[in-house]
Amino acid sequence: MSYSVGYSQSLEILFYIDLKTKIGAETYLTIQQISNTLNIPVPSVKRLVGMLKKAELLDSKKGTKGGLALAKDASDITMYDVFEAIEGSSSLFKIYDDFNTDAFVHKNEAKRMLKSIEDVLSVSENAMINELKKKTLADFF
Repeated sequence: MSYSVGYSQSLEILFYIDLKTKIGAETYLTIQQISNTLNIPVPSVKRLVGMLKKAELLDSKKGTKGGLALAKDASDITMYDVFEAIEGSSSLFKIYDDFNTDAFVHKNEAKRMLKSIEDVLSVSENAMINELKKKTLADFF
């Protein structure tokens, strides 16, 4: 099981936009510029940019000097913000909840075991989310 490559591509897109605008080379970057530099196909960049805009992480400007820019300062965008924009907020682990504990002689032990597994998976998911919330884009520069 893994999440889509779109998450890491989205981080790269945001890092690139932030870096280019910080050094003053550009105010807004076009999808084509991003695609060419990061070697991500234009349709993929468009799809990811759409999700990042919907999550209010990117702004766009039309016109000859238009393109894309960060909607917030890099220090205000966490890795979790990007994760949620691309992957959504569904659970990391899918729990099978149709387990028939009546088939066991020791059904109470089976129920405790299932609850323990569910607890471990929940703690693991929360740990990942908490780590992603601790890091902002600015932490990588």
